[in-house]
Amino acid sequence: MNQSPIAVVTGANGFVGSHLVDLLLEKQFVVRCIIRSTSNLQWLEGKNVELYKCGLTNVEALKEPLDGAAYVFHIAGAVSAKKAEGFYKGNVETTRNILEAALGNSTIKKILVTSSLAATGPTDKGKPVDEQSPCNPMTTYGFSKLEQEQMVKTYMDRLPITIVRPPAVYGERDTDIFLFFKAISKGVFTQLGFSSKSLSLVHAKDLVHGMYLAATYEGSSGETYFLGSEQPEYEWPDIARISGEILGKKPVRVRVPHMALLLIGRVNRAFKGFMSKPPTLSYEKAQEIIQPSWSCRSDKAMKELGYKEQRTIEEGIRQTIEWYKKEGWL
Repeated sequence: MNQSPIAVVTGANGFVGSHLVDLLLEKQFVVRCIIRSTSNLQWLEGKNVELYKCGLTNVEALKEPLDGAAYVFHIAGAVSAKKAEGFYKGNVETTRNILEAALGNSTIKKILVTSSLAATGPTDKGKPVDEQSPCNPMTTYGFSKLEQEQMVKTYMDRLPITIVRPPAVYGERDTDIFLFFKAISKGVFTQLGFSSKSLSLVHAKDLVHGMYLAATYEGSSGETYFLGSEQPEYEWPDIARISGEILGKKPVRVRVPHMALLLIGRVNRAFKGFMSKPPTLSYEKAQEIIQPSWSCRSDKAMKELGYKEQRTIEEGIRQTIEWYKKEGWL
């Protein structure tokens, strides 16, 4: 009888990671989750997974969960930090540790490293980027993800590695775009600036399906893929309208000038040294969200991997909102 293959997931307790764990369990994998001793395990409770509380800072400790593994999905990373070094430690150094621990491991078929659209940078409306576009990150986070990619490529002659770049992700368990849905549920749509913004938007379950395809496709080693929406750009007013229809609300549009956001960001930057956690709206975050578009094309993944969204934007938003309601978030 064939043994079930082993998949290792970093960041398994997080939003995207926990959805990937669900998918791998459905596909009968033995799932090992690399977490920290202080990790919140809310989304892993009751699931048949093996927990390794070694974190990502010790190369020798990482060799144990990787022993015998067929696939490694590296999702963990730093999306916020009080200092620049926090992004580089959380995104570059931890990734290097995983790769160092994997060297010489003959059972690993693929290591999938999760980067971000932020490594490429913002776009002009109507001009989504693809894998051939030059990288022009604008934030410390984006620069750290680009450096992560560049470092990963130095290991590609020794390890079977694939890089994926997701855009904005929504879905059940998300706490970021949730704030948008929460505002709509209260009858408010906050438009930033006086012109509509657009973005690529992918549901978490569609994203992890794409990750699985990228990892299990033999020809993906050494490649980079955007895993976004089949429609490269969605306008925020359209997302607000769809959400309002599902919630039975007709939200009032409230415009917030870019200058107001930048001012709040500057104030938070001045006082972040006195804060216990990074501010929700940093100056860099303010600069990021006032850009006209963050969009990408996923044609390469669709052609080579057979990647395809399994739910429309309307279905995904409805599914997400219904979950928020069920959990008492809305």
